[in-house]
Amino acid sequence: MSLIYRALWYGLLPLGAIWHLIFIWRRPEFRFGFWQRYGWVPRDARKPLVVHAASVGEVNAVADMLLQISQQANIPLVVTTTTATGRDRCLQLFAEHPHIQHCYMPFDLGISQRLFLQRLQPRGVLLVETELWPNMLRLCPAHVVPVWLINGRLSQRSAKSYQRFKSLTRPMLDNLQRFLVQDKASARRFAHIGADRDKLQIMGSVKFDLTLPPPKHADLAQQWLDDGESCWVCGSTREGEEATLLQVWNKMTTVAKGLLVLVPRHPQRFEEVADICAQSGLPWRRYSDGAKEEFLAQPGKRVLLVDAMGLLIDFYRLADITLVGGSLADKGGQNPLEAAALGKPVLMGPNTFNFASVCELLQQAGNLQLVTAHELIELVPRLFEDEDTRKTMGQAGIDLVAQQAGATQAYVSLISKEFVSAKNSVPNS
Repeated sequence: MSLIYRALWYGLLPLGAIWHLIFIWRRPEFRFGFWQRYGWVPRDARKPLVVHAASVGEVNAVADMLLQISQQANIPLVVTTTTATGRDRCLQLFAEHPHIQHCYMPFDLGISQRLFLQRLQPRGVLLVETELWPNMLRLCPAHVVPVWLINGRLSQRSAKSYQRFKSLTRPMLDNLQRFLVQDKASARRFAHIGADRDKLQIMGSVKFDLTLPPPKHADLAQQWLDDGESCWVCGSTREGEEATLLQVWNKMTTVAKGLLVLVPRHPQRFEEVADICAQSGLPWRRYSDGAKEEFLAQPGKRVLLVDAMGLLIDFYRLADITLVGGSLADKGGQNPLEAAALGKPVLMGPNTFNFASVCELLQQAGNLQLVTAHELIELVPRLFEDEDTRKTMGQAGIDLVAQQAGATQAYVSLISKEFVSAKNSVPNS
């Protein structure tokens, strides 16, 4: 299977390169780092520790850990991502930290991964959550590069997928030195698909070690809300969810006045969601257009489309109720912990396999409730009316996040001890 995988990559390379060129022609934000995708990465850092965090969620999850490692262990770090939004988040978070750099992870083509390893000569590679790349994992041992999985998680759905390709999965797992996972369920699933139990260690989830940013745009967010008006914020929504939520909002006959805030997960969908809002028949406005008195004065229920990045936390702060997207659609759900840590009641649809253990803990604590779209029609108005229940749910989220914190410091100690050495540390500046 490994040979077939490699043959497919090389066989499809000409078509893939053409597709890549067409893609970046249509999407200018992906033009930066074109050659990095083929292994030609900067080699400014000397023997860095490479941390692969595919996208924004993974970058956010390990950001505090990386800052602590860089400061305490005094080693250079290179954070790799696959998405442009992940890159933007890295540049935003680590702009003032010269020993933390970013580059794109190359495509999992043998020659690209080999060039990547030759240029960086990493002291180790840390893969965040479930980023298993067959060719990279095959080549790292040949370059004497240890690979760890950190903050690892494996959903039941992903485990079944890996199980179907045992001949490809088993060599990947054999080439990992350690599996540092979030919970018992993930540890059990990794063992089931072939991971060596002696390499498994349950560390908890670093996602509970939240450092919520201070309110940056709170005043701008607040201007959209009338005094005493109920606010329902639906964050990180995915395809198909906005139309459903607008229909649900329209059918809430017991809500006389209120604001529904839609925050799509991907900026490329802003125009699409704007069209959906326009077709809903409800009074609506884009955040980028600015708040206007006539919009605030609209009777009944209103809709705000947040068509800008980096504002979700500030709108969560305003919310009476939150819904975390990707869960009404069959996308596995997004991270509910930010809303929970802010003391907000959290609602999610039935599809939460991306954060199954986190959602289970929040549900058991009483902060999170799983609902169908139809159930939202009655539940949201009921919660708007019941301030005591909202406060109880919100406090349960705050308490749980505090109880589960601590994984980050354990990771910092373990990683620093393993990968730091005098000859490879960065010079003090």
